[in-house]
Amino acid sequence: MTRFILIAILAIMGGSYLQAGETRTWEGKWNNRKYNTTGPLKCVATSDESGKWKATFTGLFKGDPFKYEATFQSKPMGNQQKLSGDAIIRGHQYQWIGSMKGNMLNGKYKSNIGYYGEFILKEKQ
Repeated sequence: MTRFILIAILAIMGGSYLQAGETRTWEGKWNNRKYNTTGPLKCVATSDESGKWKATFTGLFKGDPFKYEATFQSKPMGNQQKLSGDAIIRGHQYQWIGSMKGNMLNGKYKSNIGYYGEFILKEKQ
């Protein structure tokens, strides 16, 4: 019975929770509010059993390709995962917060040089 309840709860949550070593891919757009720019963004991330993720983000900034690595932490909150992480991109420190719910990965970011914005990504099937 307990097993059935656990399976039902996970189904209701929309599959937001990963098993250690599972990899997911999301694609969508980012927006930079400081300069009113936008572009495509892809995230490929793998989690471990503690909720820590390693991700590779790739995309375009004004036609210039970029790629960077980021780490972030996830914590269950209701039917979603709350996320927080950081990265160094072109020598600048970035921090971001976000959420993972169902097949969506959403985040807001800011950098130490004044860039800020958000990204909205949908899981690629």
